[in-house]
Amino acid sequence: MSKVVETDIAILGGGVAGLWLLNRLRQQGFTAILLETATLGGGQTHKAQGIIHGGTKYALQGSITAATQAIADMPAVWQACLEGTGDIDLTQVPVLSQHQYLFSTNKLAGKLAGFFATMALQGQVDQLVPAAYPAVFQHAHFKGLVYALHEIAIDTQALVRELVKPNQDVIFKIDPLSDDDLHVDAAGNITALLVRTARSEQIHVQAKKYIFAAGSGNEFILAKLRQPGLQAQRRPLHMVVVKTDFTYPVFAHCLGMGATPRITITTHKAHDGKYVWYLGGQIAEEGVKFDSAKQVEIARQELQDIFSWLDFSSAQLASFLVDRAEPLQPGGKRPDSAYYKEIGNAIVAWPTKLALAPKLAEEVIACLEKANMKQGAFDTRALRAFPVPALATPIWDDLL
Repeated sequence: MSKVVETDIAILGGGVAGLWLLNRLRQQGFTAILLETATLGGGQTHKAQGIIHGGTKYALQGSITAATQAIADMPAVWQACLEGTGDIDLTQVPVLSQHQYLFSTNKLAGKLAGFFATMALQGQVDQLVPAAYPAVFQHAHFKGLVYALHEIAIDTQALVRELVKPNQDVIFKIDPLSDDDLHVDAAGNITALLVRTARSEQIHVQAKKYIFAAGSGNEFILAKLRQPGLQAQRRPLHMVVVKTDFTYPVFAHCLGMGATPRITITTHKAHDGKYVWYLGGQIAEEGVKFDSAKQVEIARQELQDIFSWLDFSSAQLASFLVDRAEPLQPGGKRPDSAYYKEIGNAIVAWPTKLALAPKLAEEVIACLEKANMKQGAFDTRALRAFPVPALATPIWDDLL
C-alpha cells in the first residue's frame, strides 16, 4: 500500500509560474508542495530573455493592443518586488538593465514616430538624445533613433534561485508521470496522484487542489482530463546565442517593418566571463523554417547589417529551438494574457509570458478564495527521501 502525503495544494512544474505560485500560496496560508521531474527553471524559464515587458513591443504598428493592456502593470509589480516592497522579496535578483531600448536603423516613419512621441508624453517611453544613447549606438555609422522603454531585464537564473530559497523544504524531484500515475473520475476530479523516484517507493499525493503549471507538460494532464474545450498549442522559436569579444551590453528591440521587432537582444555573462548576446524577435519566429546552420548564418548577417561598425567574424554563434507552450488560440495566435482553467479539483495554468507570472498567481489565488477553501492536514514525511531538483544552467553555457 502506498504511503500518503497530505497538502492543500500540489503544484506540478518548477518554472517561474509554479515557483511564483508556491511562494504566494504559502504566504496566503495554504499548505503546498511543488513537484518537478527535471531541473528547476529548466523549461521555458531558463530560455527566457528576462525582459519584464510593459507591452510597448506589442504596439509597434502604432496602436494599443489587448496584449499591451494586459501586461501594462507588470513592470511596476516586478519593480516593487525587486525593491523589497512587493509580494515576494527579489532584492537579491540582479537587474541586468534598467531599460529595454527600442531603436531604428534609420529615421522613423511619420506615423510611428508620432505614436512613440505620444507614448513618451504618457511617460511610457523616453526619446533619447544621442549623448544618452547606450554605448553601442554612439558611433558615427548609426543613423537611427533610440527610445528607452520603461522595461527592465533581470537575471532569470537568479530569479529561480530566489524563488526556491524559502521553499526548499516543500520542493521535490519526481520521476516523469506515466499514464497509470494519475487517476481521474468521470466528473474530472483527480482521485489519485502517484509519484516516485528511482530510489523510492511509490507515494500517493492527496491534495485538495492540483495545479498544473508545467508548460508543455500540461499536455499530459489535458489528455487525462479530456476537456474538449481546452487544448494546448506550441508556438516555436529558433533562438540564437552569440558570444563576442567586445563588451557592449545590449538590451534592445530593433524596429522592423511589422508588429514584431526585427531582432530583440539581451546580454548575459557566460561562465568564462565573456558577453553573450541572446537573440529573439522576428529572427527567432521566422527561423523555425531553417536548420541550425542556416539560422546561424542568417543571424550573423543580420547582426552585421544592423551593427555595421562591429566585426562579428570571430563571434561564436549557436541556435536552439524552444516551444512556447500555451492554451490553444484561434489561428494559433499569441495569447493576450495569463491563463488558467479550473477543472474539478485541478487547475491548468500558463503565464504565457515570464512577466505575467505575478498576474497568473493573483488570478489563481482569487479562484481559490472564491471557493472558500479551508486549510487542511499537512504531512510530507513520506517525501523526505526525495531530492530537491537542481537549478537549470543557463542555456548559453550549455551551447557555447
